[in-house]
Amino acid sequence: MAPGRERVVALVDMDCFYVQVEQRLEPSLRGKPCAVVQYKTWKGGGIIAVSYEARAFGVTRNMWAADAKKRCPDLLLARVPEAHGKADLTKYREASAEVMEVMSRFAVIERASIDEAYMDLTNAVHERLRKMKGQPIAAEQLEMTFIQGFPKNLEVEENTDHREEWRQCGVRQWLDLLPFEDPSHPDVQLTVGAMIVGEMRATVESVTGFRCSAGISHNKVLAKLACGLNKPNRQTLVSQDSVPQLFSKMPIGNIRNLGGKLGASVTELLGVEYVGQLVQFSESQLQAHFGEKTGSWLYNLCRGVEHEPVKPRHLPKSIGCSKNFPGKTALVTQKQVQHWLLQLALELEERLKKDRDQNNRVAKQLTVGIRMQGSEGSNGLSRCCALSPTMKLIRSVEMPLQ
Repeated sequence: MAPGRERVVALVDMDCFYVQVEQRLEPSLRGKPCAVVQYKTWKGGGIIAVSYEARAFGVTRNMWAADAKKRCPDLLLARVPEAHGKADLTKYREASAEVMEVMSRFAVIERASIDEAYMDLTNAVHERLRKMKGQPIAAEQLEMTFIQGFPKNLEVEENTDHREEWRQCGVRQWLDLLPFEDPSHPDVQLTVGAMIVGEMRATVESVTGFRCSAGISHNKVLAKLACGLNKPNRQTLVSQDSVPQLFSKMPIGNIRNLGGKLGASVTELLGVEYVGQLVQFSESQLQAHFGEKTGSWLYNLCRGVEHEPVKPRHLPKSIGCSKNFPGKTALVTQKQVQHWLLQLALELEERLKKDRDQNNRVAKQLTVGIRMQGSEGSNGLSRCCALSPTMKLIRSVEMPLQ
C-alpha cells in the first residue's frame, strides 16, 4: 500500500451543536430560524450559534442579537444560562459527553472539542472487511455520502436542485470502480469506513437526537477538510487520488494547522495562494524556509500525506473556566479581581468534583492566565503551580487531569 494510505480516519462534527441542544430541550425551535446567545447586557446578547435556517438570512456568529433581528425578524433566541456571573455551558458539555459515548462504541475516538471528534476506523474497517468476504457495498449503504471528485462527466451541476441526483450518481460511479475482492485496496477500505461512519451517525441521532456531519479519508487533515465540504447532516469521502484536484483551488488557510501565523507566512514567503501550489517546491526548499520538521510536514501535506495519530481520548484533557473583561469592564481594583477569582474558583471546584465522581480523575496542576487590556493574542502572562497557589490577578483558570 502506498505511504499515507494505511489508515482510515474520520472527523465528526456536530451540526450547529448548541442550537441542536436547545432544540432538543424546546422542540418548537426545530425547523425555524434560531440562534443561541449569551449575556443580555448589550443589544440582546452576543450570538454564539446559528441554525441553518437563520444563516439563510445572513445571521452569523458574533453578531449582536438586536442586529440579527433586523436581518431576520422571525429569529428565535435561546439564551445560555448563567452561573457565577458568567455563561454556564454545563448542558452543552453533558450533551457532548452523550455523543462521545455513542461514538466510542464504533472506533477509537479523540475528542477535539465540545462538538468534534476524530475517529481511527482502521481496525474496525479490517474487521468489517473480514466479515464481508469480498461482498460489494450497495449504493443504499452510503446514504448521504458524497465522493469527492465524483461524478465525472456529468452535466448536472452540484449547486442546482439536482444535488441529490448528482450525489447518487457519484456514489454509483465510485462503487463501480472498486475491487471489493481486494480488501487491502485503500479505496475499498475508505468506502467501508464511510459505511461504518454512516451507521455511527445514524446511531448518534437515534440515541441522542443530534445530527452530525463527517469526513472520511486517510489522515486527520483530509478528514477535517472533507467534513466541511457537504454540510449539514452529510458525510464526504476524500480519496488520495482526489487530492490534487481538491488542493488545486484550496486556500492555504483552509487547512488544519495552516489557518494562523504559519499559513500566513507560507503565503507571504512562497507567494502561493492554494495548497496545491506547494508541490512545486522541493522538500529541502521548504525546510530552508520553515525548518526541517515543518518543511517536511508541508512537503507531505500538499500531497495529501500526514501521519499524526488519533489519540484515544473521549474526555477533555483539562477543565478550564475563563471570562473576558473588555473595554470599560476591565478589572481595575483588587476587590474586583478577588470577586472574579472567587467566581472562577467556585465554578472550577464544582466541575472538578463532578469529574472526579464521574471519571475518577483528580487535578494535579493549576494554570492561571491573564491578559492586560490592549495586549493581543499570546501577549498575556500565565503561571503553573500546585492547587493552592497565591494568585494576584486572574483571567482564566485551567487544570490538566490525569
